[in-house]
Parts: sequence; structure tokens; C-alpha cells
Amino acid sequence: MLRAIRLFVGAALVLFGGTLLAQAPKDAPQAEGYFPLKVNAKWTYKVGDNTIEVKVVKVDKVGGEEQYQVDTVVGKDPKTSEWYTVKGDGVYRVRVKDDKLDPAVKVLPLPIKKDATWDINSKVGTQTVKGAMKVLNDKEKIKVGETEYEAVFVEGKDLDIAGAKTTVRLWFAKGKGIVKEEFVLQTNEVVKLELTKYEEGK
Repeated sequence: MLRAIRLFVGAALVLFGGTLLAQAPKDAPQAEGYFPLKVNAKWTYKVGDNTIEVKVVKVDKVGGEEQYQVDTVVGKDPKTSEWYTVKGDGVYRVRVKDDKLDPAVKVLPLPIKKDATWDINSKVGTQTVKGAMKVLNDKEKIKVGETEYEAVFVEGKDLDIAGAKTTVRLWFAKGKGIVKEEFVLQTNEVVKLELTKYEEGK
């Protein structure tokens, strides 16, 4: 399981950076609440018998854009930092550690709409990610632990992530962000990430 988690985190960092968190811009009020992002906000996820923690560290102005730093820690592994920005047409991941994504990867389109699709063809360092994402449902009923949510369900089927075929599934709940994430690895192993605790920042 630890090997699978490492593969999952590696794939996630190329595509999304562990989890997707962003604040809706003023010109996209329909997305408000699906990306609750305040400094010191913290998400705790369960992956098998292990824990992943995600925390919003700070927001910086870069080239006229607000970029949000989000740190991810898996168990006792060193943290990994990534940055997100929100534009009028969607949420974008722009950098991981010292590497810029070229071009930035759209992780969710705005406005949120069922059946919306978008292509990904990007590079970070020496790794690439290619494929297409789709909003399969904007009112998906899902149970995570003992909690039921109505979520936006997004899937990237058979993406090419760093040369490995990977299917990504994400569920976004209003007021919580990502509540569940699944990676179907090239080995057909399925890694599931589920929210166990959300602490709102200030």
C-alpha cells in the first residue's frame, strides 16, 4: 500500500499537487464554495491506513495574479509545495516546488457545468501530462465515511501522466473542496483518498 500511495502522490503532484484548492474569483460566483481557501485552512485525508495533510500556507501576488501556496505532507515525508491561481475560465495549477507548469494545467472549468470538457497538454520539469478531463455530474450523490455530499464529479480517463496511463476521479463538495479522489494506476491498482477532517482557515 505504501508503494501505491507513493505512486498516487507522484501522479497527483504532476497533475494536481495532491489536492485541488482555490478561491472563486468575483466574476465567477457560481463556483464559490467549491474551493474554500483561506490561509491556515487544513484538510486531512485517509489513504488506506495512512494520512495525507494539506494546508494553505499563504497567498502571493505574482505578475498581477494571486497565487495560493498549498503544502502537502504524506506521513513523515517532507512536504511538497504547489501553487494555484483562479482565472475567469477556471482554476489553474501553475507551479510545483521550483518547476513551472508549461502551460498551467486547468483543474476545473468555470463556470461549473455538467459535460464540460477540456484538454490537458503540459510539462513540469521532465514530466508531461496529456489527456482530457470532463465534468461527469454537477450534482453527484456520494458518501464519504459517514457523511453524504452532493458533489461535482470530474474524471480524467486514461491520462498520460509522466508516461503512465492513469485515470483520475475527483469529487468536489461545496464548502469543503475535494472530499474524495481516486487514481486508477497503470497496474490497475486503485488508490482512494477520502476526507476525514476539514479545518477552516481565517
